[in-house]
Parts: sequence; structure tokens; C-alpha cells
Amino acid sequence: MHNKQKIFSHFFISGITGVAALCSQFLYSQSTRLDSINISSVEKDIRIENPYINFFQPLDFSRTGFKYEINKQNFKRVQSPEKIQSFIFNSEGVYELSSKVVLSGKLQAERTTEDEVPYILNDERTTNSSFIYNPSYFWAPRAAKWLKQSYLINGQIAYRPVTSVIAQLGAEGNFGKFYRQNADPRPKVDDYKYNIFSKIGYNWKKHSLFAKGRYINHLKKSDILFVSRNGNAPANDSIFIRYNDGYGNPYRETEYRDSEYKKDGYVWGGEYAFNTSNNHISIGYDYMNVIERFYKNYEYVDANDKKIKVFNKYSGLKTDLHSFYINYLGSFSGYKMASRLMYKDQLDANYNYVLQYTSYRLEQQNLKWNNSLMWYNRKNEAYKLLLDLGYGKNRVKDISVVIDRKLSFFEYHVGIEKEFALVPGHKLAFGIGQSLYIPVQKEFDYIPYQSSQENTFVQKIARPDYAYDSTPKIGLNLNAAYRWDSNKIRYEFAGGFNQLWLTNKIYKETVTAYNGRPNTIATIGLNVYY
Repeated sequence: MHNKQKIFSHFFISGITGVAALCSQFLYSQSTRLDSINISSVEKDIRIENPYINFFQPLDFSRTGFKYEINKQNFKRVQSPEKIQSFIFNSEGVYELSSKVVLSGKLQAERTTEDEVPYILNDERTTNSSFIYNPSYFWAPRAAKWLKQSYLINGQIAYRPVTSVIAQLGAEGNFGKFYRQNADPRPKVDDYKYNIFSKIGYNWKKHSLFAKGRYINHLKKSDILFVSRNGNAPANDSIFIRYNDGYGNPYRETEYRDSEYKKDGYVWGGEYAFNTSNNHISIGYDYMNVIERFYKNYEYVDANDKKIKVFNKYSGLKTDLHSFYINYLGSFSGYKMASRLMYKDQLDANYNYVLQYTSYRLEQQNLKWNNSLMWYNRKNEAYKLLLDLGYGKNRVKDISVVIDRKLSFFEYHVGIEKEFALVPGHKLAFGIGQSLYIPVQKEFDYIPYQSSQENTFVQKIARPDYAYDSTPKIGLNLNAAYRWDSNKIRYEFAGGFNQLWLTNKIYKETVTAYNGRPNTIATIGLNVYY
């Protein structure tokens, strides 16, 4: 394992060096008009994921930025922080190396502190998700502070050796270290992920047909320590470690252990694309099949004083995910439009290798539609309209707990941004947006199994999380930026402020300690475009 970590670290450092060299080449080779790099996040994501689009609609862009973000959650799902502070450096872009080769990629380094995180002893959170992905994990009730550091590198190359053939090859590596700092128990988590993916297609005039594939590998190691000797005892309820199996089936661990998650799997799919000098349309399908296995590990010394490490394969989680998408990029009459429609149908099921049974099943369907429209007036001031729509449906069922939770919801976000020219090369931009989340259908059925007393997970986690997800929410966001151009480089000093409010008392009736205040996110950062 140590050799694997060294190989990963060497790969990661080499990758950063390569991206840095590539970014410097972007900087001195960029000749695109600066206004053309003022693109929406929808178009940016589509182009970075599909650099071959540059063969039909050339657009080189690069952005490097540093951002500080603070997130105060007065109402939340239980297994998430009360406060999050993040320092984020990232760089991303697309660059046409020649008429036959296009490069794209991104690099990100993030340092985050999380305050008051309870009921979870690994790095996963329910801040942006209703459920912890793998329901096999250790937890203790006591809240504590976490320090997180993560690094991401992603790169792709699109190659067109002849007019009729297009190929893409890419790789992504993600490395993280996470620590619980100020309270027992104190896990240390090391996280290693890498993906290798490719796409090859045949092009005829304006039409292209692709076959796609991806390999996924993920290793997560966790070591749990105690500063206080004999701290992991049933008498110390707030720090005594439980093991969770399924959605709400906790076991008390008289001996806490090291653990590992090992995940691997594949994605295959296909895509049809239509390309002209002004329009791109792609329609695709992906199927993902992965299995993540959970191991409880321990060490002992044998009769020959040799240290032996034992890996007990305890449980597994299988994920089947079907994805359908439509991407659109278009330019017409001075307007630029980007649109992405995505539908995902996911099924997760667990298996306990020791007891040889399955109890947990999660079904999720999500439909998202992201849109942006941009144009310039006679003063070369940009207008940008944003519209995001979403519909989601999930059902989690665990027969070992006899719990069945169902929820469906609708959400949207609408926004507008306007630039104001000050003097040549200097602009101010202001934006405002509004969001709404509405639960459509909700149901929570729970029958205590072999007991008239509810278990701790259901009472302290499942019910409050259901109250959060079944409460309507309304949000408002404001953003502002000062942009100035110098020597074919654009600088942007930007800030944002977002607040989210609950619109009824469902959450307050369940979580009586809620103080009635909104959630707040504030950001400030500097971006450089070239």
C-alpha cells in the first residue's frame, strides 16, 4: 500500500507540473478576444468535458482563481457541519494545440475546516445529499471539528487524425486527507480516486457517433484513535463507537477497528453529436456499474512476533446508474445559448458478507435542466440570464430496521447579471438570483423492530433529515464583480452572498433547538482569465 501511495503521489506531482506548464502555454498563446471567455458555467463544463467541440466551434479559454467561502448552516441535515470555511485554488481551460489536437483540463486544491460535525466518523457529509453514499460506516454522537485537504487533477486530449475519426482520452486523480481534530474518537482518513476514460467516434459531415468507456477505482482508509485511554466504553455514550449497517441499523462496537473502502467498476455508453460552426447538439447515454466493499481491519502479533494484518470483508454496496443527457451550444443573432438536460436513474443495494443477507435499497431519480443565455449591447456590456430546473425522487428502504422513506421534490433557480462599462477595459458586474425548493410527495414509515423503543439512528438522524428534506425553502443570492483587462489578460475580483430560508414550521417542530435564522453563504475571490 505504501508503494501505491508513492506512485499516486508521484503521478499527482507530475500532473500538477504538467498542468502548470500547459497553463503557461495558454497564457502566452491566447489570442481569443477577451469578451469571448465570458462564458457561462454550463458552456464551460460542456466544453471541458468534450474538447473535441473545438474542432467545429473553436474557443480557447483558461481561468485560474482563488476563493474563500464561508457557509453557516443554522438548519441542516444532521451529518453535516454547522459551519464550513474553505480556501480553494483552481485552474481550468480548453486549448487548441493544433488543427488535430485539443487539450482540456482542470486542477483544484482545497483546504476546508468544518465545525460541529456529529454522528459520522468518515469524510462524507449530507450537506448536498440526502444520504451517506455507503450505509456501512462508524459513527459516534459527539460533534467535533474536522480539517480536510483535497487535490484534484483532470486532463483530456482530443485527437482528429483524419476528418472522419475523432478520439478522446482522459484521466482524473483525486487525493484527500481528512482529520477529526478536537474530540474523541479521532479518525484519520486517506482517500485515493482515479478514473480513466475514453471516447472514439466516426464523423460524417455534420454528424458524429461515439462509443464511450470509463474505469473507476477508489480506495479509502480510515484509522480511528482515542486520546483518552479506555474512552471507547458503553458508559461514555457520546464517544462510544457504533457501526451502522444499512439505513438505521446500528451496532455497538466493543472493539473499534481500522477500516477500508475499496470500489471499482466501469461506465460504458454512446453519444450522437451534430456540429456546425454555430451549433452543437449531443445526445448520449451512460451506464455505470460499481461495487464498493467495506473492510474491518485489525492487527495482531503471532507466536513468532510477526505482525499480521487481517482484512475482514464485511459488506458491499452495488450501484447501477443509468444516465441520459442532451447538451446544446448555440450562437445566433448576437446571442449565445448553452443548455444541458440530464436524467439519472440510480439503484443502490447492500450485501452483508458475514451474515449473508441484503436489507438496504435506495432508489433515486433526478432530472436537471441548466440553461444560460448571453448577449452584448452597443457598449459591449454583457447580459446573462440563467435558469435551472430540477425534479427529484428518492426512496430508501431497510427491512432490517423496518423503515421506508419516500420523497419527491421540485426546485428552480433563476438569475440575471448585467455588466456596466466604466472606462475602456474596466467593468462592473452585478447579479441577482432567486431559488425555490418544494417537496411534492413525502412519506416516512417506521416500525420499531423487536422493541417498542426507537433506535438512536432513526430518532437522531433519520427523522430530522426527513424534516429538513420535506420543508420548503426559498433562497436569494447577490453577486458583484470588478473586471479589468491588461495585456490580453482579464482580472476579476468577485464576491457573492446567498441566504436560504425555511417557509414553514415542519423542521422547527422536529428540531426544536433550531434558532429560526437563515443559512448563509458568503464568497470572495480573484480570477484570472487568459
